[in-house]
Amino acid sequence: MHKKIVDLNTQIQQARMLFDEGRVVPSQLVRDEVLRSWLRCRQHGVSPTEQVLREAARFDQISHVRNQYQRLLTYAEPEMQRLFRSMSSAGWVLACVEREGHSIKYFGNDSPCYEVLGAALNAGIDLSEEIAGTNAPGCALIEGRPSVVCGREHFLHSLWDLSCVAVPIFDPAGTLVGALNASKPYDGRPVGIVESVALATRAVENRMVDDLRGAFVLALHYRPELTQSPVRGLIHFGEDGEVLGANPSARQMLDLDALKQKQSHVCFKDVFSCRVAEIEGLQQNPVEVECHNGARLFLKVESLRKGPLSVKSMPPQKRPDIAQSFYVGKPTQSLFDKAHRAFQFGVPVLVTGETGTGKEVLARSLHANGPSSKGAFIAVNCSAIPAGLIESELFGYADGAFTGARRGGAKGKFEEASGGTLFLDEIGDMPVEFQARLLRVLQERTVTRLGEEKPRPVSFSLVCATHRNLDELMESGDFRSDLYYRINGLRVQLPALREREDLDALIDHLLASMSQEDSPSILTSEARNLLRRHSWRGNIRELQQALNLGQALSTQGIIDVEHLPEDIKAQNDTAEVDVGEGGTLASAEREAVRCVLEKHNHNVSAAARELGITRATLYRKIKHFGL
Repeated sequence: MHKKIVDLNTQIQQARMLFDEGRVVPSQLVRDEVLRSWLRCRQHGVSPTEQVLREAARFDQISHVRNQYQRLLTYAEPEMQRLFRSMSSAGWVLACVEREGHSIKYFGNDSPCYEVLGAALNAGIDLSEEIAGTNAPGCALIEGRPSVVCGREHFLHSLWDLSCVAVPIFDPAGTLVGALNASKPYDGRPVGIVESVALATRAVENRMVDDLRGAFVLALHYRPELTQSPVRGLIHFGEDGEVLGANPSARQMLDLDALKQKQSHVCFKDVFSCRVAEIEGLQQNPVEVECHNGARLFLKVESLRKGPLSVKSMPPQKRPDIAQSFYVGKPTQSLFDKAHRAFQFGVPVLVTGETGTGKEVLARSLHANGPSSKGAFIAVNCSAIPAGLIESELFGYADGAFTGARRGGAKGKFEEASGGTLFLDEIGDMPVEFQARLLRVLQERTVTRLGEEKPRPVSFSLVCATHRNLDELMESGDFRSDLYYRINGLRVQLPALREREDLDALIDHLLASMSQEDSPSILTSEARNLLRRHSWRGNIRELQQALNLGQALSTQGIIDVEHLPEDIKAQNDTAEVDVGEGGTLASAEREAVRCVLEKHNHNVSAAARELGITRATLYRKIKHFGL
C-alpha cells in the first residue's frame, strides 16, 4: 500500500511538472477532473504561489456573507453538526460554501497543526477556482458533482498539505446553491468519506424539500424498503397538484428536468399514472406505480397537512410528445427514421454530438417507440460515477459484499434496465478497466453482482452517447475497439446548432411547442437576427432557455432584444460602432480590457475590480476579443 501511495504522489508531481512547463500531460498521470481544473486555473490567471487564503476575511465580509445565505445555513448547520460529531475525532473539519464559493460556516479544530485549514475555510474566505485554484469545493461547484482533491492535486502550493472532499447542494428547483466540504491534513492515504459527506448533503436537500409550503410530500424509490432511507427521492406537491420541488434523487428517478423542458407546469397527473386519492393513507406501506418515463417506483406519503388529499383541477395543458422539442429537418429526417427502424429490431444505436444537441432526447424517443417501451428507461452518465463506485453502481452487489452494504444486496443499473432501455451517456469517459466488463455483459447478456459467483440474465435495448471523438480515443488506447464495434450498430451524428441551416425553422418549432395557446410568441426581426449571430455553445439546450426567458419577459407575445439573455444581448453592445477617426467602439473597448489585464499580469479578479465589472463578464469579453 505504501509503495502504491508513493507511486501515485510521484505521478501527480510528474503531471504538475509537465503542466507547468506547458507540455502535454498523459491521462494516466492525473485524473481528468484535476487536469480540467488546472487548465481553468491557468485561464483565470491564478498564480500557484498566491497566499490569498492566508488573508483573514474582514468582519463586515463575514457578516454580509452569512446574512445573505442565512436560509442555506438554516438547513445545512444541523447536518454539519451531526457530521462533525462523527468525523472530528478522525481529524476532519467541515465547511459550507455558497454557490459563488465563499465559505459561510466552518466547524474546525483549534489545534496548531490545523492553522492552514482554519485560514482556508473560515467564514468569508473565497474558495472559488478563480481565487483559490483547484480545490474540492471549487471543483464541485464548477462541475456540479462530488469532488476529491488531495495533496499536490491542489493548484496552490499553500494547499498541498490538505485533503478535501466536497459534494454540491441543489435546492428543490434543481439549482446549485452551494456545497459541503470536509478537509484534513494530507497524509498520503486515499480518503474514504465521500459517501458520508454525500449523505449529509442529501439530508440538507431533504430539509429544503420538506420546508416548502405545499399540501403533501411523497417519498419514492425503486425498492419499497428504501422509501424510508436517506437515499429516497422526495417530491413536494401544492394544493393544485403542481410540483413545487424535489430533491436530486427524485429529479433523477422521475426525469423531472426533461419533463420541465416540455411544459412550464408539471402536475401530479403528468408524473404518475395513479390518481392522488389512490395514495392517501400510504404513510406506512409503499405502493408501486408507473411513472411518465416508464419507470416503476414505490411511493409512500412522507408528510401530509391535516385533512384529506385533494387536488384542484388545473387548466388543460398542451402535452408535447417526447420528441416535440427535437426538430428534425429534411437533411437528417432519413437518418432518424433509419435509427428508429434499426432500434426497433434490436440494433444498438450510438449517438454523437456536442453537449446540448439533443442526444438524450433522441435516446428517449428511441425508447418510447422501441421494442422495450414498456420497460424502464435507465440513464447512466459514465463520466459522473466516481471510479470507486462504478462497479457497484453498474453491476450491483450481494448481501455482505462490503462493509456498509445493504441487507439483501442491491441491483445495479444493468439489472434495473432489464426489460427496458439502457442509455449509457458519455460512454467515451468510461474508465478503460471497466470497458472490458461492459463488453462481456453485452456479449453474454448476463451480469454478476459484487460478492456473487452466479451470473444473472439481463436483456435490454442499448443506446450510447458521447461528445468525444471515439476514433481518436481508440487510437490513443483510451477506448476499446471491440467495445466500439459492439455499441456502434448504427451511428447518428447530431449537428451542432451553428452548423444547422434550419435555425429559423427550429426557433419557430420551439416557440410553437412552448406555447400553451394557439398563437405562439413572435420574435422581432432584431431579436431573430441576434439569435442567428449567436455562437450557441450550449446548442439546443441554450436556445430553449433563451426562448423560455424571452417568452417569460415578453409582453403581448412579442419577444424583443431586451427580453433575451444578457450574453446574447452583449453581441449587440459590442457591435462595430464608428467613433470617428480613432476607429470603433469595439476596438476601443478591446484595447481598454487588454491594458487593464496587462497591468494586473492577467489576474482576472483584479482586472475585473478595476473595470467595475464581474469576473464572468470579463471572461466573456476576453473570449469575445480573443485576449
